[in-house]
Amino acid sequence: MNWTKASAIGEILSSVAILITLVYLAIEIQQNSDATEAETRQAMLASDQQFLQLFVDKPELYLNWYKPDLTDAEKTQLSYFLVTHFRMRENNWFQYRNGILDDATWKSYSASIPAVLSSPRTRRWWTNFALGTELFDAEFQSVVSELIADAPVFEVPRHTTTFD
Repeated sequence: MNWTKASAIGEILSSVAILITLVYLAIEIQQNSDATEAETRQAMLASDQQFLQLFVDKPELYLNWYKPDLTDAEKTQLSYFLVTHFRMRENNWFQYRNGILDDATWKSYSASIPAVLSSPRTRRWWTNFALGTELFDAEFQSVVSELIADAPVFEVPRHTTTFD
């Protein structure tokens, strides 16, 4: 065999090896991407479950959305509760914007935004305390504003009246 043929065979084998390596890397990258999305969704679920447990343990957190007069302590508690909720949703939105979450997952989690801002008090909190400040990312504030633009505001707790 001459050197030209040996060189050509070597180049072909090298090209095949490179192709196999690229396919392997593509598969690994996809698996890593899938694992990252699954970990993110699991962390979101755990965070939401812990957050929702607050309503079970302290139903007044929800009822304070509608209670006529709040003490300063109740106002503070409610405000920090709302900050926590919107910080979680802001983080979810960052994950969505960065391509880690799919549309369906983001829509599912963002559905809580209009629900949380469905009372006159929580809507005022958003408008007077959070909106237009540096408390939350400006783009996220725009997303929230779009989500609540046509969302109704209820004078009585929806969750409690559905049982009647």
